[in-house]
Amino acid sequence: MISEIFLTRKKAHLYLFLILIILFFTLLNLSNYSDKFVVQAHNNLNWLSYEQALTKSRVEDIPAIIYFYSDDCGWCRKMEQETFATKEVQDLLNKNFAMVKINGKSNDQILIDGEKKTEKWLSTIIYKITGFPSIWFLNSGNGRIANVPGFVPPDIFLDVLIYIRDGFYKEYTFPQYMELQKK
Repeated sequence: MISEIFLTRKKAHLYLFLILIILFFTLLNLSNYSDKFVVQAHNNLNWLSYEQALTKSRVEDIPAIIYFYSDDCGWCRKMEQETFATKEVQDLLNKNFAMVKINGKSNDQILIDGEKKTEKWLSTIIYKITGFPSIWFLNSGNGRIANVPGFVPPDIFLDVLIYIRDGFYKEYTFPQYMELQKK
């Protein structure tokens, strides 16, 4: 009788263990599914290499946007999941900007004026990025317009994009521009 109870308990523990394993892998799979959805939404943007973006900006006379991020940055994931995944943001960026995405902690090689440098070097030496995410806007002559550090919600980011796209930065500060939009 005691051996039967022991076997029954052992079977119950085994079943419970199997259920927990199945539950764990189901949740893991759902997590991967949502990550894939976010990556797919983020991939709806036409990211270019650094040199391609600067060339496109110059040739098409449109601003360039350089998005600096890091793989271990929670605010970067939030920017990608909330701001860059917004259809209005994607449409505005794809139609009006030359875009490049730079991993500011990466030692991956990129071409800068024909020379091989790392993404980290570009981030720290050229653009002086100290935190992620960070965005630099450049004019079509590759001159710096503005740096936007940190996470920016989609509604504010749309305002920033229009401010840059339409050249309001040439006459107004961003707060002045926003004040004009209220009138």
